[in-house]
Amino acid sequence: MLVYNAVDMRHKSGASAQDILIQALPQTVIYGENDLVIVCSISNPSLLSSVFFIQLLRNSSTTFETVVSVTTGQPATIQWKDSALQRRATAIGNLDSPSSAQLRLTIDKDSVLCPADFKMYMCKMSGLTTASDVVPKETSPITISYTAKPNVIEMPRVRILNENFDTPDRQFSVGTAIQLTCRGEVGSDASMTIRWCAQKVGEFTFTGLAQTPIYSESSLSGCLYTRSSTITYNLTNQDTFTQFLCESGDTGLCGTGSAIQHVNITLKGSGNTNPRTADDTSDAGIIAGGVIGGLAALILIILLVYFLVLRRKSDGESYRTKEDVPGYNGPANPEGPVYSVPVKDNPPHERQREEDDHRVNGTTQEPRRELHYADLDIATQPPGTKVKPKPRPRHEPSSTEYASHRRKHPRDEEERRKYRGHENDGLDEDHTAKSEKEIDYQNHSYANRGMNDYGDDGDVAPREQPAFGSAV
Repeated sequence: MLVYNAVDMRHKSGASAQDILIQALPQTVIYGENDLVIVCSISNPSLLSSVFFIQLLRNSSTTFETVVSVTTGQPATIQWKDSALQRRATAIGNLDSPSSAQLRLTIDKDSVLCPADFKMYMCKMSGLTTASDVVPKETSPITISYTAKPNVIEMPRVRILNENFDTPDRQFSVGTAIQLTCRGEVGSDASMTIRWCAQKVGEFTFTGLAQTPIYSESSLSGCLYTRSSTITYNLTNQDTFTQFLCESGDTGLCGTGSAIQHVNITLKGSGNTNPRTADDTSDAGIIAGGVIGGLAALILIILLVYFLVLRRKSDGESYRTKEDVPGYNGPANPEGPVYSVPVKDNPPHERQREEDDHRVNGTTQEPRRELHYADLDIATQPPGTKVKPKPRPRHEPSSTEYASHRRKHPRDEEERRKYRGHENDGLDEDHTAKSEKEIDYQNHSYANRGMNDYGDDGDVAPREQPAFGSAV
């Protein structure tokens, strides 16, 4: 910590030369890593009864100029004189008592300008002694010291010894002498240099080269000095693949600098244009393992999903009524009740073929109607017997479905024969008509009362509907 004592501008009894001091925190600022803090405070508050103001001044081209000050008030007032600095800095002050009186300036590390902010600073104050004497005091100037780490360095340039131009080649014959040149920042110290290290095949770390580099003069750019470094290296049969490193801002070991660059040199005919070091091989193994593991997990997930879908399909076939089959364009209910039967879902190409069969010569034909049968216990009753339906007990609602039968109109003999099937074959017309009338009579009492009945003239007569109307 830098501490400078005040200079007594006008000696008064009871006043001391150490009434005010200035401090820089930290003593050496690391540019880009530390905030810049300057504090003005009272060193011997017991000798003062009050403080009127404290000022912080900074060196300009010819003199010191006030940057910021704190004056007496309720509360104490901060007054800025440097508006440019005010936009990137903060200041706090207190004059409540000599023991707590101070002025603190803080510039954030990201707002510090180098070298503009690293100048000479000093503090001034005015107060009243215990003897009621007004004393002005000021400190001696201090210079804020700093260090800056290098961050920028160029890629090494390669040149064959005694040639005038750099070469883009990175493969050379054994015995070739090459020059490597690296230029970059070396820090805030002009005496700092650029170091060279190398790592050959089979070596696990970089080691410093024994060759003595040739350095250029340092040039200041902002807060940092820049210079170049050149070495000459003779390639041997051990340099099948050699990685050269140039760095600055080192801390003692190769590869620990704050600015680092590499260049790879190989021998012609070695067939080793880009061998991996031990670290690279380890990283490659980790990456390869991760990729393989990820692919294996993805394949496992795909197989699991496939078998789950296949199992769901093989658990059973889905059935739907024809009215529910996609692509079915037939009439929903052409002649009253339609007897819906379960049909298997056909694949899309089968449904398409069925639709194509309906189309003949560019016209759409009505889909073929299918005949469905319902079993009725009629044949066991002798002709002429009047069958009375037995009432059924009421049951709780269930999922059982009952099919209803609707007879064809008796006047349509051809449909009548289709409905009766082979049972009428071989019978004469009179016997057939008589039998069918008897069957009709039986069905009026035995079949579902919810169905329509036919009179002698063929007209349809509605009948009342019982609770259960299915024939057994």
